[in-house]
Amino acid sequence: MEINVSEKYLDHIRRVVDSGRYPSADAVIARALALLEERDLADTDPAIEKELAEIRSKVMQGVDDLRNGRFTKYETAAELVADISQFGRERRNREAARNEAFVG
Repeated sequence: MEINVSEKYLDHIRRVVDSGRYPSADAVIARALALLEERDLADTDPAIEKELAEIRSKVMQGVDDLRNGRFTKYETAAELVADISQFGRERRNREAARNEAFVG
C-alpha cells in the first residue's frame, strides 16, 4: 500500500518525532489513526460523544483557569497532599451535614 502525505504533515511528523514525543513516524501515524478511530466511534455513539464533549469542556475550563492565574502553586508534594486532604474533609463534612438534614 502506498500513502501520500503532504509536506505540511511530513513537517509535523518530523517535529513531533524530533521533539521526542514519539519514537518514530510510524508511531505518529498509528496514534493519528487511533484518534481518528476514536472520533469516528464518538460520531456514531451519542453517549461517547456526550462524554467527550464534557471532557473537552472541563479541559478548556482548566486551560482558561491557568491562563487567567486561577491555580494554586505547591512547593512540595506534602503541601499538595495536605490541601487535598483538607478538601476531602470539608467535602465529607458537607455530605454528612446534608445527610443529617435529610434524615433529621
